[in-house]
Order: sequence, then C-alpha cells, then structure tokens
Amino acid sequence: MPNMAAKIITCPSCGEEIELTDLYEGMEIECKLCGAMMLYQEKKILLLDTNEEFDIEELERVEEEEEEEEEEEEEEEEEYDLDYDEY
Repeated sequence: MPNMAAKIITCPSCGEEIELTDLYEGMEIECKLCGAMMLYQEKKILLLDTNEEFDIEELERVEEEEEEEEEEEEEEEEEYDLDYDEY
C-alpha cells in the first residue's frame, strides 16, 4: 500500500521526520521520538513547550533535498570503494 502522507515535516525539537496524513487548523501534532507537542494554526506550527512559531515551509522535508543527500552518499561510497581498491 502506498504511503499516504500529505506532508513530511521535520520536528523542530529533535529533527525527526513526521508524516502528516492530514493538516487542518487547530490540529495537534506529536513527535513520536521526543514527544514534542505542536499545534498547527494560521499556516504555522507552534511548538507548545517553548511557544516558538515556525512557518510550515521551514519544516517541510523537500524531496529534492532527499535526492541530493542520496546522491552525495552514493558518491562518497564510490570514492571509498575506489580508495580501498588502490590498497
């Protein structure tokens, strides 16, 4: 079954990815890793324990970033393989 995440955001407290299947005004969001509670209001995420506000765009995980990270990791692995083969 395909992943039905509407958005993937990064927890502002710990950096864990949070998959949101829905997003609506007044929605409470909890990070499963660190337990941080957030509230979505006026297109912002309010981190309840510190009262910090974040634009949703700041926390969204962009697929292009993921692809770039994967490409960098592959390049690093290739470089390591080449270095190892020389010995």
